[in-house]
Amino acid sequence: MINYLPKLDTLLWSLKSREVFASIHGLKHILAERYSKISQYIGNGKTYRPHDIKLTDRQEHDPFMGWKNYFTIVLDGEVIGYCGE
Repeated sequence: MINYLPKLDTLLWSLKSREVFASIHGLKHILAERYSKISQYIGNGKTYRPHDIKLTDRQEHDPFMGWKNYFTIVLDGEVIGYCGE
């Protein structure tokens, strides 16, 4: 199971928006779909694919959430969230 925490304005909203996915591929697919819809809505017209979602800054353990294999999720050079097991 992959835990996903979006990067939002406040930690409270991020924690309330936490989701669980079955796999990294499923997480990337959903995020690409969501950010494509947002891009279309605001007029940028970008379409994202799952391979556009990058996982960086791997850490063995996240001290805050207690997740293992903790990653930062990046899209177009901006951090959009965090994930871990």
